[in-house]
Amino acid sequence: MDTRKSHGGAREGGGRKPKVVGAPATSPVTIKLSDAQKEKLQRLGGAPWVREKIDKAKEPQLKE
Repeated sequence: MDTRKSHGGAREGGGRKPKVVGAPATSPVTIKLSDAQKEKLQRLGGAPWVREKIDKAKEPQLKE
């Protein structure tokens, strides 16, 4: 008798699909914040607020 299972495991097309089709892929980033900073971040708008600030920020000048 064959005891191999035919379900589970990694497969092509598996995994959670993006919320918006065609949206750019994102990567999780971890930062350490105090409880007060975490609460303030949520009031400011959370991850979408952070992404907006990063997109609007000027690139730093590289020192040679």
